[in-house]
Amino acid sequence: ASCLHPPLFFMDRQIISTFSRRPSPKSNTTKVAMVAMNKAAVGSDALPPTTMTDEEMQEAAPLMDNKPQDASSSSSPSTSKPTSSTSGGGGGLGESPPFWLLMLFLASVTMTVGNKYVMKAWGNFANTLTLLQNGTAVTYLLISRSMGALEMKPITGQQWRVFAATAFFLTMQIMTSLKALPYVAIATVVVFRNCCTVIIAIVDYCLFGNKFSKLQVASLALTTAGMLIYAGQDINFDLVGYLWLTGNSVATIANTFWNKVFITKYTKELKIQTSYGVSLIQQIETLPIVFVLAAANGEGGAYMAYTPLDTAAKLTILATCAGGVLIGIAYPKCFSLLSGTSVVVASTANKAVSIMIGMYLFGTKLSGVQVLGLT
Repeated sequence: ASCLHPPLFFMDRQIISTFSRRPSPKSNTTKVAMVAMNKAAVGSDALPPTTMTDEEMQEAAPLMDNKPQDASSSSSPSTSKPTSSTSGGGGGLGESPPFWLLMLFLASVTMTVGNKYVMKAWGNFANTLTLLQNGTAVTYLLISRSMGALEMKPITGQQWRVFAATAFFLTMQIMTSLKALPYVAIATVVVFRNCCTVIIAIVDYCLFGNKFSKLQVASLALTTAGMLIYAGQDINFDLVGYLWLTGNSVATIANTFWNKVFITKYTKELKIQTSYGVSLIQQIETLPIVFVLAAANGEGGAYMAYTPLDTAAKLTILATCAGGVLIGIAYPKCFSLLSGTSVVVASTANKAVSIMIGMYLFGTKLSGVQVLGLT
């Protein structure tokens, strides 16, 4: 699932809010940068989990240093809305909240619905699709780095070793998400991502001593009740799909807490790497892992299967690659222009739209009880 949720820059906003102890506008903006990049790679919107991601579906705070925004942010210290270096700068659409919310909507829906469409049309080539999406993300990061658009500090051998675990977890998130999509409804994927949020909150409380307000506890309880209602009445239940999503949840949770410890340490405490530098490391390290998985899965015939695809399927593959890059830009930009609550609401609305589009495109049917659980 799917950096730039996924491909990969990404994880779910709800997972981010789970770890937020000081909900200031600055912390919301910084935490989101890496998370959004992880999500794109996983085909989801979050969180890393995220965000991947869900994405989406992880605390990586603050995953952007105070200075990498761009020149305008340093020359205008009184400006309350920081400008991202990836936004193109200036006024007009570059600073228009509705425009960036639209970009976030297009990227999120493209990754969620597009990945399911591609997997159903192309066949069992999840790892090949991941190679294309993550390869696009790596290309974008390298070009941006060479042009000075994204600030990255020198990459050391220690950083490669530490983030190898994240790359593995991230690859598992993407692969299991793509494997599950042909078997389950998009609504089921959303339910499992919410399940990750609840489990992460419980673990965070038990192991890290994070406290939650009564309203937060009530929200988590309501989310849990909705998941149980949905799963208990899932008329589209498929054991294979549920098993893949279970594996996806395990990878998401593991990646969340690994990033909670190490990404925060490297970007916030030691400040020896920026969020984009960490993302580049992760993206590059996923490529050999995914290549081995593709070879083991016998995906050598991917091109032969790609050739007879109709134009719509081929364009969708390209769209998911571009969507992964776009979601990594749109998420941090939205958080810089809007409140965290507004972005979370928009992300939730995007999921709802994805579910409705999925019902139309794939003929998915949900019972009244399932709709109640989703609500």
